[in-house]
Amino acid sequence: MNRLFRFWWFPLLLQVITLVVFVLLIVDGFAADTYNMAFAKILRNTNLANLIVWSYWWPVIIISAIFFGRIWCMVCPMELLTSLAARIGLKYKPNRFVRSGWIITLFYILILFVGIHTLSIHRVPFRMSIYLLALLTSTVIVGLVFRRNTFCAYICPVGHLLGLYARLAPFGWSTNDMSICRSCKDHSCTASVNAYVFQGRSCGVGLNPTDIDDNTNCLLCGQCIKSCDHNNPGIEGRPNPGWFVRSWFKDIFALKPMTAAQTAFCLVVSGFVVYELFTEWNVTKGLLLWLPDNINMLLGTGNSWSHGLIKSLTLFVILPTLIWLLPYGLFRVTGGKLSIEKFLSVFGTAFIPIMAAAHTVKALLKTTSRIPYWENAFTDPVGVESASGILDKSIQLASLPAWRDPAVTVLSLVLICCGITVSTVVIRKLTMTQLHSPERRAWALYLIPGLYGGAFAVVICLWRFF
Repeated sequence: MNRLFRFWWFPLLLQVITLVVFVLLIVDGFAADTYNMAFAKILRNTNLANLIVWSYWWPVIIISAIFFGRIWCMVCPMELLTSLAARIGLKYKPNRFVRSGWIITLFYILILFVGIHTLSIHRVPFRMSIYLLALLTSTVIVGLVFRRNTFCAYICPVGHLLGLYARLAPFGWSTNDMSICRSCKDHSCTASVNAYVFQGRSCGVGLNPTDIDDNTNCLLCGQCIKSCDHNNPGIEGRPNPGWFVRSWFKDIFALKPMTAAQTAFCLVVSGFVVYELFTEWNVTKGLLLWLPDNINMLLGTGNSWSHGLIKSLTLFVILPTLIWLLPYGLFRVTGGKLSIEKFLSVFGTAFIPIMAAAHTVKALLKTTSRIPYWENAFTDPVGVESASGILDKSIQLASLPAWRDPAVTVLSLVLICCGITVSTVVIRKLTMTQLHSPERRAWALYLIPGLYGGAFAVVICLWRFF
């Protein structure tokens, strides 16, 4: 991989390809629209663009982050567009609020609350295309206004989520030989003079390769390799930065606290993965939606836009807040001394392994369940005729492969158990380093992997075996 980064066309060629594919998906999505949500539930799987984006692209990049870090950011067309726009833009320095990360959190909430659970951009291809086009446009606008990769660093919620999950990855960007960097005279990987060259740019998100100690922020663009190699062609051992193998869960075990914005983001995602997995089974779906459905019934919101907003507020803010505060409340009641700020920012990292595991389980369920739809995906890429045929039963979908259910069930349980284990180790390390109270009082904090992770394990067992 590091040898590939030395070539001028890598990962540029992949970014160009993904941009072309991105545009084609937008065009295909615009050709399929409906106001009938019953029809949309089928159309989302028969429209090729919608099928690729939500059933394969999104699950794949989630899984890739857990194993390889922010590798999607390396080939993302948004990075290419915002970098090109920044070369000719105003180059304003982002203010403190932008750098705080709260725009990412608010952007994610907007997408989740309004985009997905109100406007159904994940079900109606036409609306998905509007969303993707708006994302492309915002990327260019941000690049024209702010300097370097401001969009990738401080605005993109996808990259932010991948960065949190990348804390689990056994690969990461780092410096091979620190002595080479200490003796460096040109500092080309951080020099402002290289900020806007086409290839061999200094880091677009303001990182120094010698200071990178986790996967959270690095885009894996490889520009520092090109910069180092270009400006020091005859020095042995160059390029020095690179993508290296390291121990599993290195970053999460480093116990690096989250910022306030990251904590809020993580809290919302923790509620989202509960919704994603629990709604796969009708029993837990009914239990989970009981409260928001009754609130909406009481308020008489019906099918209005406020219905989706109330549902989202209940499931992605109120519910995860209760889940997070339960261990903390019990810890304080039993005499433990820990500020709420420290619990949220430090002990909140223990939720990440379970969230990643649950997200991966959802990815496996989604990608494998959509296999029968590929039969008609390329003969009818718009998908309207196929959806109509499935709805009136003139088209019969093929059965799922026989291996699907047992394989997914076993993998799901293994993943959830791994998430619980890693989370438990994180709690163990945190209680040893962060608490001054007796160890026996910390039992409540183990409810994070015990209850949160255990709930996923129990649901999978009951659903798949009974």
